[in-house]
Amino acid sequence: MSAFLEEFLRNPATVGSLVPSSPELTEKVVAPIDFSSARCIVEYGPGTGVFTDVLMQRRQPETHIVLIEVNRRFCQHLQERYASHAHVHVIHGSADKTGEYLQQLSIPPADYVVCGLPFSSLPRRLRWRILEHTRQVLQPAGKLILFQYSLRNKRLFERFFRMLSTAHVLRNIPPAYVLVYAPERAAAE
Repeated sequence: MSAFLEEFLRNPATVGSLVPSSPELTEKVVAPIDFSSARCIVEYGPGTGVFTDVLMQRRQPETHIVLIEVNRRFCQHLQERYASHAHVHVIHGSADKTGEYLQQLSIPPADYVVCGLPFSSLPRRLRWRILEHTRQVLQPAGKLILFQYSLRNKRLFERFFRMLSTAHVLRNIPPAYVLVYAPERAAAE
């Protein structure tokens, strides 16, 4: 049994899927990132590093990659996997404390936050804290790139961010949505 499946069965509230993301989903998630100018990319819930591998391949050598993982086993795996890479920071912690982590590392605010956290299974207050905090740690021109398995939380996301684009990726198990947001509040607020 894969580590991914074991961790999903152990704690489905923090691991959003039974299997890692497909190459098609990975491509849709990284497409909005301007790797030539990004100085800091944060990834919430990198799991086994499927998206991280692509971020690592495409980033500039001086770009900081900050991986925030709540699952201890995944975190240890990521630390071993990326220990020899410069400017890669693996943090065992919560996404709602990203600002503290960036400050401790003396890293500027994030240009991009890549997030696949299973918002539907997170406690309501934690969802709100993560979104509010993410808005605060993003550069004004930054982007939040979410992948979710339903659009159930779209209205919640739009309380904190302005929608830029959405895409449905059918070639993934399960099919997923990629939502790209800017840090400004929605116009309706």
